[in-house]
Amino acid sequence: MKEDGGDPSPAMPSSDSPTQPKRILDSPSESPKPQKLLRSVEEGCGGGSEGMSQNPRVQRYLVAVEYIGTRFSGSQRQPNCRTVVGVLEDAFHKFIGQPVSISCSSRTDAGVHALSNVCHVDVERISKRKPGEVLTPHEPGVVRRAVNHFLQKCEGDITVIDVRCVLADFHARFKALERTYHYRILSGPELLSTFEKDRAWHVPEELDILAMKKACSILIGSHDFSSFRATGCQVRLMVGVLKSVGTGELTVSDVERILNAKSVTAASPMAPACGLYLGNVKYDIP
Repeated sequence: MKEDGGDPSPAMPSSDSPTQPKRILDSPSESPKPQKLLRSVEEGCGGGSEGMSQNPRVQRYLVAVEYIGTRFSGSQRQPNCRTVVGVLEDAFHKFIGQPVSISCSSRTDAGVHALSNVCHVDVERISKRKPGEVLTPHEPGVVRRAVNHFLQKCEGDITVIDVRCVLADFHARFKALERTYHYRILSGPELLSTFEKDRAWHVPEELDILAMKKACSILIGSHDFSSFRATGCQVRLMVGVLKSVGTGELTVSDVERILNAKSVTAASPMAPACGLYLGNVKYDIP
């Protein structure tokens, strides 16, 4: 499923494990230039004006993370809860010795996973030997390795997979061009594998895949998705309807009726969080 301009276009749920390259902060153009992108990461933040913060004392980093959402109470910071942003801020604090504020590109609910979620953070590198002396920014590779060092001391369920320097006005959320989601459904009467626990939605019934594909075709494109609009739950509401088509509780015509109703009460119960993955966030990065 892809979210482009705010509305996701659903694709067929798959029982295959979703995969995503570790390198995700790439331009979405049709003619990518991976060598240039690779150089921009390896050269770091101090070798030129590209990616430098407008404030020479502060560098903004774009940070991509993957995580298993089972033990997180969502991505956004919450008091007295373990969240993705909270854990990241704590790791950065331990790395640079001062508190930071992290902004996330995409909110994920408790139990939702991410193959790649993206956030930005501003870091001022202060000398520990000479207090008050500002040093050149850390190279992205140094940031990734150092933050991962502290993250792995926790539950080991979150990892930084890519870092790069961006300008001070680059916003992880508002500069995003497209978001891709995956939803995993495992169907059939067999017991769910232990290794799939909290990684997919187990539906004991056999699903009518052909009917589900026909239902998907109704949802593809630009529509008023008010019938599926709920904070953080749009994809899960869509999948809930598709599953009901697969089990015969709803027909393909029912999906069209629900879409046209433009009321969230018309949709079926939502799918559980455990099967949802934020797959990728795309940006136009020079």
